Amino acid sequence: MTTELSGLQVEPFGPLDELYAAVRRCAPQVAMTRARVSEEYGIPKLGTVGVLELRLHVSYRGRQARRIRWDGEADAYVWASGPDYGRQLPADPEQAALRVGRALGAPVSPAPSKG
Repeated sequence: MTTELSGLQVEPFGPLDELYAAVRRCAPQVAMTRARVSEEYGIPKLGTVGVLELRLHVSYRGRQARRIRWDGEADAYVWASGPDYGRQLPADPEQAALRVGRALGAPVSPAPSKG
């Protein structure tokens, strides 16, 4: 859902924003961008339909960039490209951030425990 205020389009803070912030904390060397990419879906009787979907693009040094999406039905982050395509990441953004950093080969530092 996008809200428009005086010509600006504003989106509410969502799961990919939480993951972005968590990766920033535990693996700050990882390069990240949030972007909408065209995804094509086959719909019976309608054919192929293109939809813009929000993705988190992550990369580290010379490694190939990968994408992550939020799967609202599974309540989990999912690799949307790369060698782990389709595999789920933990729903907790801090745990998912650690896995993202490790998968990219970046140094990671777990967030301090709350307590």
